[in-house]
Amino acid sequence: MSPYRGISLATFFGCAPAVDPHRPKNSFWYYILKDQVTPKVLFDFICNPIGHKNGIASYAPYGLRKVEAALLRDGYKRNEVVVAHPDHVDKFIGPETEVVGTYEMDPLGMGPVTMTFTYGRKQTSYDEFYNRDLHMKINAAKKKNGSHAKVIAGASGTWQYNYDPKKIQEYGLYAVLEGELGGIAPEIDGHAGEFFNKLIAGDFENMNPFVKSDFKVEVKEFGKDAEKFHGRFIHYWDEPSVDDIPNIVEPSMHGMVEVMRGCGRGCKFCDVTLRPLRYYSPEKVKQEIEVNIKKGGQRNAWLHSDDIFVYGLDPRKTKNMAPNREALEDLFKAVMSCGIEHTNPTHGTLAGAIADEKLLPSLSKIIKSGPNNKTGVQCGFETGSLRLIGKYADRKLAPYKPEEWHWVVKEGVKTLNENHWIPAFTLIMGLDNAETEEDGWDTIRLINELELEQPESQFTVTPLTFVPIGLLEKSEFFDIGNELTAPQLGVMYKTWQHNFKYGIQKFMDKTGSNNTLKKKAFTGLARALGGVPLTAMEKYARRKGPEHERVIETIKTKYW
Repeated sequence: MSPYRGISLATFFGCAPAVDPHRPKNSFWYYILKDQVTPKVLFDFICNPIGHKNGIASYAPYGLRKVEAALLRDGYKRNEVVVAHPDHVDKFIGPETEVVGTYEMDPLGMGPVTMTFTYGRKQTSYDEFYNRDLHMKINAAKKKNGSHAKVIAGASGTWQYNYDPKKIQEYGLYAVLEGELGGIAPEIDGHAGEFFNKLIAGDFENMNPFVKSDFKVEVKEFGKDAEKFHGRFIHYWDEPSVDDIPNIVEPSMHGMVEVMRGCGRGCKFCDVTLRPLRYYSPEKVKQEIEVNIKKGGQRNAWLHSDDIFVYGLDPRKTKNMAPNREALEDLFKAVMSCGIEHTNPTHGTLAGAIADEKLLPSLSKIIKSGPNNKTGVQCGFETGSLRLIGKYADRKLAPYKPEEWHWVVKEGVKTLNENHWIPAFTLIMGLDNAETEEDGWDTIRLINELELEQPESQFTVTPLTFVPIGLLEKSEFFDIGNELTAPQLGVMYKTWQHNFKYGIQKFMDKTGSNNTLKKKAFTGLARALGGVPLTAMEKYARRKGPEHERVIETIKTKYW
């Protein structure tokens, strides 16, 4: 719950390593920082807290605002529901408090970005560090104020408690709320009142599995013998219609509003595709933006979707998932009519961006994209391997074919950039633990070809480790700490080199504010910091041996 000082992509800073419990106490860095990795003073400065009024949060994550709105819709009074500032939870936990719910996206640091940054959780991320801190504050407040409130963890990250269940006991969780399909979060805002009523009434204590209910309670047993313990998991699956999804009533973080749910692309490594597609009307989107403007003073709108270019189409009837340009134009016109200064969608596919040559020029004109008003969008680069794309994400390319993936990537970057959109790519290392060394080299070569063929191109690439969610939930985590092959190290090295060397030199200091001094200061700082992980990876390669060293040297000589 931080605005991260308005710095683009800084919201990922929570994925950074906080402490290293394995750091030798006789090392130089232990003498300087003890067990800290990313200095806490730096993190706390960038991750500045949101404002509050008497402990009530001024802004909150969008999903939490949905639960709040649903409870108010379902009969709870305004003085019975509060979204508390994390630093002031003790003010709202007392003898009459029934439930304390926590909204957790990456509670145990197992998200793809975090697993990459912490070497497969060998270090503790700030996500996990502050999640534990929050639960300790809740428990301390309960003890101090004589509260018997039930603490329940919810949102998209609760699947992680299955992999480190001791935290359920350590945090004193009454239950963990999770969906039925992989890591997907339950859409509790459809029937929030019913859920909280049952929770308060104690219906989940001994729920009869033979009685038909929207909720299923599973008490899981973990550990063995003296180490055996239990955790209560409440499973819920609902697909509320758009009419059953309440509008937020208080401001969301970053001016975020939702425009759709689901994706329809069918990538096997993603849980979003398991959701049915539903679209908010332009009027419903406007209503939520106006809440952020009037109550939060927001001047921008982050449009959350899982693929903005799917908005308004029915993939079962639309040939080759061709974008619905008219629906998209109506949506963005409605967004801009609210009087905001800037908008950008959270996610989009490259295939969707180029499938209609008139689409991006039209949208860019509507939202006033230009040299001084860039539009960022997160896109899945996934891999340079045609084999892996064909096996795990063939519909991601529709209307194109897997063998056209390299062309789609290159044409996508070109088209986005021409219309002043900058893609922030993510790729997956160790996809389903089926990645060969040649697959890794395919990724390195594709990034390099983009740089050579489009020397003025603007994009970033972030490598993520494979996490078993979606249709691959039965697979194993990719263990980056122990299974990193030489080409996979090369992928990390190449992406970091691109982002902090090539990217900064080519475009990062040409975007943003007109404050030239500020740009130069940022560029210099980024160049200095960018060299740190590159040096660390070079040292890691020397420790691992000649094969890893050769990969680094090959990238320096052939793909730099």
